Amino acid sequence: MIENFDGIVLRTLKYSDSLIIVDAYTRQHGRASFLAPASRSKKSKVRSVLFQPLSMLSFTASCRRGRQLSRINDVQPYSMYSSIPFNIVKSSIALYIAEMLTYSLREEEGDETLFAFLNRSFMLFDNLENGYADFHIIFLSQLLRYIGIYPNIEEFVPGAYIDMLQGGVSDEQPLHAHFLMPDKSHFFVQLLRTGYEDMHSLSLNRELRGEFLAILTEYYRLHIPDFPKPKSLDILKELFD
Repeated sequence: MIENFDGIVLRTLKYSDSLIIVDAYTRQHGRASFLAPASRSKKSKVRSVLFQPLSMLSFTASCRRGRQLSRINDVQPYSMYSSIPFNIVKSSIALYIAEMLTYSLREEEGDETLFAFLNRSFMLFDNLENGYADFHIIFLSQLLRYIGIYPNIEEFVPGAYIDMLQGGVSDEQPLHAHFLMPDKSHFFVQLLRTGYEDMHSLSLNRELRGEFLAILTEYYRLHIPDFPKPKSLDILKELFD
């Protein structure tokens, strides 16, 4: 049976000399994996160059009962990026975001609200001409809402602690190592409450950017089972250094 999909590419893996595995987050079925030809020929209906991290694609796939990997038959972009593939800073940020999504998005059911958030976020990122150095930090903090692990910060007051393990506020210092001191807690709450429209107000320097990226990454690792350290994080640090 042939099915139609809209999907955002998370990563590709080599399957054989002629095939790749494409991991994508799809509008229809959430996280899914597909087989695609490893062809770069311009004459091919399915070219591997299309499957770059965060690419937005419409494609058809042959789905057979009992067959884990569906074969992509035809593919084309449904939204084209004008800057991400050609800007070294943006493409490095996109690589990091794609890796974080690979480890975070595991549901095999479609979520239209999450899919719309991803589309809106990446098109905004692509259209930004400047002031995008902190985009990935705001994106990761906003994503927490959509994957159900957003911390409960409604009762936060200056001087309180953020309990990273419990995902909430504590008036006293927690009896474990996964918490933020009051000064960092205050800034972390400010970060969580900052949207894309106010992103420029953060004015993070290199040190703070690295620190809060590490905090967010730790939060993800604490609340998502078997969440590894992102390999692209070191590349991102080197880029901003």
